[in-house]
This record gives sequence, structure tokens and C-alpha cells, in this order.
Amino acid sequence: MPKAAVTIYDANMRRVALLENAHSIGYEMPFNALWTATFTLPANDEKNAECKPLYFVEIFEDDIRIGLFRITPNTARRSSDGQTITYQCEHVLATLLDDVMFQYHTVGNLGVYTADVLRYILQRQSTQRWQLGTVAFARQFEYNWENENLLGALFSVPKPFVDSYQWTWDTTVYPWRLNLIAPSDQVEARIRYGVNLKGIEKTVDPTNLCTRLYGLGYGEGVNQLTFAELNGGKPYIDADTQAQYGVISRIFVDRRFEFPDTLLARCQAMLNELKTPRTTYRVQAAELYRLTKDPIDRFRTGSMVRIQDAELGVDVTARVMNVRKRDLYGAPGDVEIEIANRSQDIAGTIADLSNRQRINEVYAQGATNLDSHDFADNCDPQHPAIIRFFLPEETARINKMILSYQCGPFRGYSRGAAAGGGTSQTTSSGGGTTQTTTSGGGTTATSSSGGGYVSSTASGGGNTSGPSSLTTTNPGGAAPMETNYVTGTQWDLNFQYGPPEVTQLTGRHNHGFNNGDVFVLQDGSYRVFVESGDHRHGLVNHKHTFMLPNHTHDMPHTHSIPAHSHGISIPNHEHNVTIPNHSHDVTIPAHSHSVTIPEHTHDMVYGIFEGPTPTSVSIHIDGNLIPVNSTNANNINIIPYLSKSGDGKVTRGTWHEIKITPNSLGRVTANVVTQLFVQSRGGGDF
Repeated sequence: MPKAAVTIYDANMRRVALLENAHSIGYEMPFNALWTATFTLPANDEKNAECKPLYFVEIFEDDIRIGLFRITPNTARRSSDGQTITYQCEHVLATLLDDVMFQYHTVGNLGVYTADVLRYILQRQSTQRWQLGTVAFARQFEYNWENENLLGALFSVPKPFVDSYQWTWDTTVYPWRLNLIAPSDQVEARIRYGVNLKGIEKTVDPTNLCTRLYGLGYGEGVNQLTFAELNGGKPYIDADTQAQYGVISRIFVDRRFEFPDTLLARCQAMLNELKTPRTTYRVQAAELYRLTKDPIDRFRTGSMVRIQDAELGVDVTARVMNVRKRDLYGAPGDVEIEIANRSQDIAGTIADLSNRQRINEVYAQGATNLDSHDFADNCDPQHPAIIRFFLPEETARINKMILSYQCGPFRGYSRGAAAGGGTSQTTSSGGGTTQTTTSGGGTTATSSSGGGYVSSTASGGGNTSGPSSLTTTNPGGAAPMETNYVTGTQWDLNFQYGPPEVTQLTGRHNHGFNNGDVFVLQDGSYRVFVESGDHRHGLVNHKHTFMLPNHTHDMPHTHSIPAHSHGISIPNHEHNVTIPNHSHDVTIPAHSHSVTIPEHTHDMVYGIFEGPTPTSVSIHIDGNLIPVNSTNANNINIIPYLSKSGDGKVTRGTWHEIKITPNSLGRVTANVVTQLFVQSRGGGDF
């Protein structure tokens, strides 16, 4: 034994004592679990005063450093050998039990790897004693913890891994370094009968065999998490050993799992451990490393060991699950080794779950809630009934969502309204023609007259003179008059109602006519002869137009008219007026009428007045038309028509809308009932 196999450090890692008198030094090194150690001091050793609770203990086996522990309980004993005090120690990994992740924490998922998750946990230390070292895995699982200690959170990180893993550490540096590695499958030690094998015990235990494993996570009842949606609708997984062992079902429950992929991975890793009977070997061996210094003669937790015993027919290679030594210096060669074909049996799992069950008591599991949304209002085809409701982010599961509705007559509550007066113009008229009723015509007679004798006013008489043979036309001179005279000798001619027409007389030589001679033809018309040069020619027909000014003619003789009167005798007679068939057309031009209404009010008429009732409706849910058009319906499952997120779940943290459109004016009464499972997290304390 070296001068001091046990060294004591205070809480600040200052060395305070070397325990030269320590004896019965032992340790136990379980695979992926918390190591423990023990040592004993005489009760009268003064250095017992330095062995305070939670002080650190460093233990050596010869030149091999076993590890760093801290003191937990101590037990004082009296025996025939005297009084002693035995100290129980746990590995310094237990310092992570001193810090907790208070309330709810979520970390991981896509883009967040195993190392990131472990680092997040270690950052929760109040005193940074541990740092992250080597991490051989890069998974992207999402994890949730609530009121969990840091060690429990760390140990839960690789639980979903199907591959083997091993926790290792280095406590020779500070902060201490924590590693998560993949253990080697190479044989690192041998145990052979007749060499270092002192005793062996083999146990094959099919008691906890499992070939079908159901998984349940967060929640309760119908709202408890399963992985069925990732496993073809089946909430269980089957092992490939069912043909050999049959269907043997077990249920795994851990409410810390809140995501189906993480739960499924954990169940797959567990089924790999449980699908065959657990075979364990408890070996009492002699550790020859002190003598040989050959690493193959040293037994370490997590290493692969080959056990050979020809007499028992044993030749197996398995991993070391535990190494135990009870007295490093009193019996240095005695070692107990436990190896197994899997790292943990169902009994260990159940024990682990029992511990978790205590943790689960502080995990919020949420609750099932029934919620109701009511609606009643008038609507028409342009103004549909719209029901909106909000689904919170904390909704873990939606069990059901049911719509019921009915249509009724439109409902009003008053008639009449106040008016401010004003001017109103009627619609403009485009005008048009209107025909009166057609008249059939007829003859109308005036009243008969008896006739009689009427005398004109007496004239005083007088004298009038002028040529007796002159007849004038249009003596006022307003209109032109035409004459047939031509240049030459003028003849006085009597014209009646205009001059005669000039006619050309035929002949090439003198015919005995003089220029300007006028001839009267048999028809009473006149002709004028015109002479020119050696020949005489008749003029072509022509005429002259001239204007007579207003004038008077003096009569060459006088007429004497004595005073007289005129008598007119009118016989008895009547007048007949004949009106032919006819109609009257009346044309009305385009026009409008303005009406001025003075300011006034109307008294309200209060009451309940019902209008029309729709005969059909159309219903849209988040814009999706559902195949229902009746005016009354109950218990319609609307979950298939609600908007979904990328994972196919009904969207949370948003509004959803139900639109009911009637085909006429009416009234809709509706109700939406939801059954939800809501997490008991988030919010304040108000």
C-alpha cells in the first residue's frame, strides 16, 4: 500500500488531508451509471475531522488512479476489532445532481446536434465544474425537461440511441471533462479457466423477454403520446425474434417524451435489449495486472471480455457491465466482474422508471378541455354568417371539433327611421310620343239661320276718272312684269295678263314686211318682224322683264257715283262641317321632376318582425367547401377541412374561420364544440 491511497480535498479542491490509515478501500464501477467507493478510518484517527460531507476524495490503486469521489453518508461502528468509521462516497459526476433545470426546457430538433444539447445542459451549472469533451454522436432529437436535475437530463440524452454508447470522464483537469463515446467492440481482456478464472456463474433469464413493445409518452388517456403516426398507425413495434419466442408484449411509459420520433427511437433501442433472454455471467477472477502489467489482464467497465471455460462449454464474448473490488489492499487480486449480452435488463429499466416516476410528479401533464363557440346573427348571400375561433400554441392534441347549425327567418326589431328632409329628383324620363284615342270623324250641322235682308252702310258717292281701256296687274309694283318688246319701233299694244310671245317668221328675202311690223296670228297671238341688213329675219322668241313702281293712272274721263247703299238678301240656310277619321299625336320631351321633402322624423315601431327563411346554404371552413347544403345539420366533423401545417396537423397559434352563406335573407344559429388537450405550461400568475 502506498503512503496514502486516499486524499481529501475541500469544496474548493484544496488538498486538506492524506489518509495513511484508511483501509477496506473498495469501489464499484457500473456501466453508464454513477460509480461509488468506500473507505474506513479508525474512530480515533484525527483526520476524521477532515472527512466532511461533500468533501472530495481521490482514490488510487497502486499507481492507477481510480477516480475522484465525494463523501456522502458515514457510518460509525463498534466491534471486537475496535471502533471504526466507514465513509460512503459517490463519483464527482454526482455534483450535477446539485443543479436543476427549473420549470420547462426544450432544446434540440433539426439543426441542433447532440453536442449542442449536452452543452445546453452543462451551461445550467451554478458552478462550472464540468466541461464538454468528446462527443461521438450527432443526432438531432428534440428533448424536453421540466424541473429536472442536470445529471438526469444528461443521462437521458443518449437513451433514444440504437447504437451502443458510453459515458467517460477525465477528472485530472479542471473543470472536469465529460465525454460521450462509442465503446470499442474489440476484445480487450480475457478470462480463462485455469489461468485467472476463479469462479463463474451463468444466468439465462427469459422472464423479461419482449418481442412487441408499446410506447407511451407525454399526456394521459386518449391524449397520451404514441408513435403510431410514424409507424403505419400501429402504437407498437415488433422484434425479429417473434418467430422464435412468439408475441410477448410490454408497455414502455415515460412521460418525459413529448415527440413521437424520440419516443419511437427510445423504444427501438429498448426492444433491442429485450428481444432475447438476458444472459449474464458473474465471474470471480484474479486480476493479474499487478504481476504482468499486460492490459489484457486488466478489467475495465465497458470493455469487451472473452470468457472461456471448456468444462462448462462456455466461450462467449460480452461487454463488462460492472467491476467490483471490496478491498484494494487487503485482497488486491480479488475482483468480481459482471458481463452480459446487453447493457440493461428490464428490471434495471423498471428501476430506472421508478426513479423517473418520482420525477414525473413534477412534470406538467396538461389536461383535457371542452370548449364551445356560439354564434347567432342575420345574414344574406352578400353578408354570410362568419364564426372565428383561435387555437392556442399550447394545444397538444385536438381530439374532436364538431359543428352544428340551423337556419331560421330573418329577424328585425323595429320599423321606421328618422329622416332629415331634402330634395329628391325622380328618375329622368326619356320623353316620347303618345297617340290619343282615334276619332271616327262625322258631320256636324250649325244652327239653322232664318235668312234676311242686310243693308250696307250708305255711300256718299263721288267722281272717278281714267282710261276706260287700261287693265293693270299688281298695281302695287311689288312683282316684276314681262314684255315682248324688242329694240326698234315700239307699238302700242293692249295686253291682257301679260305680253304676247315673239315668234320668228321664216323667209330669206324681203317679203313685203317692214321692220317692226306686228302680226296677229289666228290663235290671237302676236309676232314682230325684224329687218337686218339685206335680209329680214324673224326674231327668235324672247321677252323682257321690268318692274313697275307704285303708281296711279289718271282717268281721261270722269264717272259720277251718287250716294247709295247695297242690300244683300241671305236666304234661310245652315252650314254642315264634315270631320274625317283622325287621331292626335302628343310628343313629350325628355324631362325629370324635382320633389323637395322638408326635414322630418318618423317614429320607431318596436317589435320582432320576421322575414324570409333560406332554403339552402354553402359552408366554407378555412376556405374549403364542405359537402353539406341543408339548412339544419348536427355533429359535422370539421377537422378534415381545417387548415394544416407542414406536418399535417391543424395549425396552432392562429385563427380559423367557418363561413355559412345562405341563398336568401335569413338568420343562422351555430355552435362549434372542441375537445382539446392543453399543456399546463406558459403564461403568468395573475
